[in-house]
Amino acid sequence: MRVFLDVTRIATRIIRATPTGIDRVELNYACEILRNHPELHVISIITTPWFTGALPTSLVKDVLNRVERAWRLFEPATSDPVYAAVCQHLAKPVDFSAPKTRRFEGASNIELFREGMIYPLRDLTRSAARLKRRIQAAENKPAIYLHTSHTQLEKPQRFHWLQGTNIKPVFFIHDTIPIELPEFCSEGAADKHMTRMRTVSEHAKLLLVNSQYTAGSVKSHLSSAGIATPEIAPIPLGVDHWFADRASLHPPLTAKPYALCVGTIEPRKNLPFLLAVWRRLVEEMGENTPRLVIVGRRGWENENVIDIFERSSFLAPYLVEVSGLSDAGMASLMAGACVLLAPSFSEGFGLPVAECLSLGVPVIASDIPAHREVAGEYATLIDPLDGPNWLRAIKSYFETGSNERKNAVEKTVSFRPITWKNHVDAALKAILKLG
Repeated sequence: MRVFLDVTRIATRIIRATPTGIDRVELNYACEILRNHPELHVISIITTPWFTGALPTSLVKDVLNRVERAWRLFEPATSDPVYAAVCQHLAKPVDFSAPKTRRFEGASNIELFREGMIYPLRDLTRSAARLKRRIQAAENKPAIYLHTSHTQLEKPQRFHWLQGTNIKPVFFIHDTIPIELPEFCSEGAADKHMTRMRTVSEHAKLLLVNSQYTAGSVKSHLSSAGIATPEIAPIPLGVDHWFADRASLHPPLTAKPYALCVGTIEPRKNLPFLLAVWRRLVEEMGENTPRLVIVGRRGWENENVIDIFERSSFLAPYLVEVSGLSDAGMASLMAGACVLLAPSFSEGFGLPVAECLSLGVPVIASDIPAHREVAGEYATLIDPLDGPNWLRAIKSYFETGSNERKNAVEKTVSFRPITWKNHVDAALKAILKLG
């Protein structure tokens, strides 16, 4: 089978120090398909405002290698300077005179761009003609187009090249959050995402999604809009190798235990609520309050959270903000946490929850459909606005000899995540049924 694999998003991600969840999905599909499925005839597609073209496979494999190095996916935690600095900080006693949250971050996008790859001009200029030849060669042969991110779906004209071909398009929809909760997204995100839904409805023979919850949401929104719903295949996301091998990690040695919260700093992550809970913890526990380590890049409409980081001397001694960690650094930080806190209002999947449970780290998460599906009985699930119960649950996990935490850790032993190889293999199985 010929696979026209869209690599548009991942081909530009070399200028990111750490990937988003969608970045990880596209990278893992590209790596698995190009490296581990020689039976597939892969044509790598890139779309720009001026043309859509096919890149040489050797060039794309080089891009993937460069992205993996840029993201430091295979470096041990001991090679990560951001993680080393965080560990050094956590090993020290709490500085009760700290005027603001301690922040650790990696290289800037500009610094990474200087080290990035410039595509050879000849490959870009020849790519449109190369794609035309590949489409002609695919006539009357089984062929699919696989697009695993949301990139450019809001620009339907970018996909007109699929019309009049025998190529069967397959798209991955990660969530419908901008439509369901537009107040937690950037301005105009709801209309943009609805356009994405119309694009996939027009072209797709199959939609891949990350959960039954996302599948139901996609069906609901397409039906409400009166547009066709393609076949949908829900396949849970995988975890990377670091999160499946605790023995290879280097958890920090800490002067004080810490809780962890992972995700882009944006409204739907419900961080103002969590920081309000932490304020109450400080009021009740005083100097015995645990640290809260918040890992994630700064997103949009987060001014209230940043103001707390910058100006709250009351919370500052107990807060740590981190971005730019390597995967091994992230996994090691997770492995050393007493608990992961995930109070978000909405998720398509909730990958940090699966990653922490894989490492045997207990989880307290918001009681929302995605978390119920991913974590089920393995996590403590609480309404995302139930402050008193969040406060009680967090305190119970940090009590000396806590039975609550001991029982939660024991439950994680039977949690079984899937790997990215399992995920991609399951997706390809669903795709191959298209014929």
